[in-house]
Amino acid sequence: MFLIAIGCKKSDDQAVSKSSDNIVSKNMLINNNLNALNERISYTGNANTYIIEDSVNETLKSSERTTASSITIQLIAVLAPPRYKEEVLQASHIRIVDNYAYIGYNTQGPRYLGGVDIVDINSPDHPKLISSVVFINQETNKGKDVSSVDAKNSPDSKGNTSLWITGADETSDSAFVERYELNSCHQFESSQSVNFSLKGYVGTDVRYYNDKVYITSGTDGGLTILDDQMKEVSYLILKNARSVDINKDYEIVLGGNPGHLYKPGFWDKEIGGATDPEAKSMLRLSCKFALVALGEEGLKCYDITSDKPELMSALPRPSVPEGKEPWDYVTNGVSVFDNKRVYIANGAGGLDIAKIDNTGQLKRTGNIDLGASANFVEANTNYIFVATGTGGLEILKVTEN
Repeated sequence: MFLIAIGCKKSDDQAVSKSSDNIVSKNMLINNNLNALNERISYTGNANTYIIEDSVNETLKSSERTTASSITIQLIAVLAPPRYKEEVLQASHIRIVDNYAYIGYNTQGPRYLGGVDIVDINSPDHPKLISSVVFINQETNKGKDVSSVDAKNSPDSKGNTSLWITGADETSDSAFVERYELNSCHQFESSQSVNFSLKGYVGTDVRYYNDKVYITSGTDGGLTILDDQMKEVSYLILKNARSVDINKDYEIVLGGNPGHLYKPGFWDKEIGGATDPEAKSMLRLSCKFALVALGEEGLKCYDITSDKPELMSALPRPSVPEGKEPWDYVTNGVSVFDNKRVYIANGAGGLDIAKIDNTGQLKRTGNIDLGASANFVEANTNYIFVATGTGGLEILKVTEN
């Protein structure tokens, strides 16, 4: 097979690799073969196009009305999930940092088998898969599930990127968080990492912010905060902690069974929903608002500025067609971009697009039927990444009109 030379310096520990593009170590398989990797991307040629209109606010005086706008959303590519032998992984989390998308994978059921893909999205029309890893010990057949991923681009001259993953490790039967250093081409090239064992069985979310790493872990877990050297700063027991988000003003955690919002050390508010112990529930902050995907209770928006968080607006779960399974039509994920446009993963109900105003009012503006279950969503200026289980990821291009 013809191999592309990528011009990146390799580390000394690659003596374990079979080639410069495929690195085999004790607990992970790294693939940096660009030709082989990009066989997993199918370009659709902008075949499916959706125009989402923002309606004019008719309640304002004519002189105050804003001009109606719209966005065009085009399905440009599908990224097939990684495989290990005959096993197919499924996307569990997506994080976009600068011009790269980091996708975490796991496997349903008792099997522990996860991984990470790294997609270069510098070109809006041609996303490229540049690195992939599967976490498995080929001798023991034990692996790791990845529930969440985050990254930080380094400002130093090396240009390397730090990548954090959290999930469940079959070997230790416990939750973990791990940090990897990517090379200057944003690729895995070493199995070396810094590992921290968490309370609980599964790490559910990880966020890097201002030189600290915030991790939630589920049953018997809570919120763990580490410094950038992976040393513990604090730990707080929280029931069924599922997600965490941070901005310059707020640090908020979501718990489940049922849904709770926590401002650690200040308040705890029950908000309903999120009753399925196996389901993913997500929290995203938008200025002073917390947007919470709550499964059967849809999406809710809370003002978190006071000691008593106030429900400002909500969008219900999708309607369930006759004869269909209700748990397939629930709100699984949310992504907010530029504090105004909101993307909502609604399972078999597809992808909803909404807007949020400066009072926290949510307004649904459209829906896209992806032909698959929308389980997780992450967006930036040019892209929407939607996880569809073992069907892989649908990559959509966004154009403001």
